[in-house]
Amino acid sequence: MRPKGLEIGGCAIGGAVFTLLLIVSQCAGVPVRSGGDASLLPRLAKRLWTAAEPARSFGPDNLYEEIDGEAELFLPFGFRELMVGIVSPAGNDKAEVRLELFRHETPRDAFGVYSQHRFPGQEVIRVGTSEAVVSAASLDFFQGTAFVRLRTASREATRDDLENLGRDLSDLLPGTGDPPPETQALRIPGHVEGSVVFHRRAILGYEVLAPGYEAKYEAGGISGILILIDAEDTGPALHFLRKLSGALPGFGRLGEGLIRAELPSGTLWLFSRYGFHIGVAGRMDRGRAEAVLSAMEKRSSLIKR
Repeated sequence: MRPKGLEIGGCAIGGAVFTLLLIVSQCAGVPVRSGGDASLLPRLAKRLWTAAEPARSFGPDNLYEEIDGEAELFLPFGFRELMVGIVSPAGNDKAEVRLELFRHETPRDAFGVYSQHRFPGQEVIRVGTSEAVVSAASLDFFQGTAFVRLRTASREATRDDLENLGRDLSDLLPGTGDPPPETQALRIPGHVEGSVVFHRRAILGYEVLAPGYEAKYEAGGISGILILIDAEDTGPALHFLRKLSGALPGFGRLGEGLIRAELPSGTLWLFSRYGFHIGVAGRMDRGRAEAVLSAMEKRSSLIKR
C-alpha cells in the first residue's frame, strides 16, 4: 500500500491530492503554469480524485522521454505539452488510472491525434460532447485542443473508473468534442463509420496531398478512399495543381476541373469545389468516381466556414 504522506524537498505533504502539484512547485522549484491545465488539477481534486504520485509534464523537446517510439505521432500535430499523472477515485487508492493529457495547437490537431487512435468497429461511448473509444483497460477522446488518453494502471481499476474520470475531465476541459465541420463532407452513403482520419504529413503515401482528411468508402462491392483537402492549406489552385502534376504518377486533366492520377492504391479522381479539393481513390471507373464526388460536393456546399 502506498504511504498516506510524502516528503519532497524537505516539505511534509499529506493527502496526495492533485493540489500536491502546487506544493511541489514551492518546495522543489518545479514550475507550474497559472491557468490552463494547472487550474484543471485542483478542480479535478474537488471531484474526489486523488493523486498516487505527483504529475509530470513534457514538452516537444523531451516528449520522447515519456513515450519513446510514439513521440513522432504527436509532434506533427502542433504538440505543445503532455501532462501525466496517476489518479485514483477517493476511497479506493488501489484503483489507479494513468492520465495522459496532450495539448495541441488547434482542435483540428487534437482531432487528428484522436483519429490516429480511432478505427472502425471499436466500441465508443459519449463523455460530454466527445466520442470516446473505450475498452476494459483504456479510454481515449479529444476535446478542444486536448487529446486525453486513460489507461488502467492497476488490477483494481475498472472500466467504470475510466468512464467516470473521462466524464469528469470532459466537464472541466474547455471546448467541445465535435469533429471539424468539414469532415461532414466525407459522410456520404458508403462512408465507413469510424474511419475518418486527419493527416498532417501524407495521404495515400504522398506529401503533396497533405494536410487533409481521408475516410474509407465501401458500397456496391467497390471500395476506395475518400479525400478532402482544405484549399486554405494548399495555397492558390494553380500552384497546387502544378505540385500535383509534378508529384503524382499518371497525372492528367480531364476537363471541367477534374484530374486523375494513377497511384499504386488505384486511380485518384480529384476536383475543387466550395473551397475544398474533393477526391476519391480506388479501383473504380470514371462514372462511379464522379457519382461519389458529386455526393461529397453536395455535402461540401452545406458546410459553414
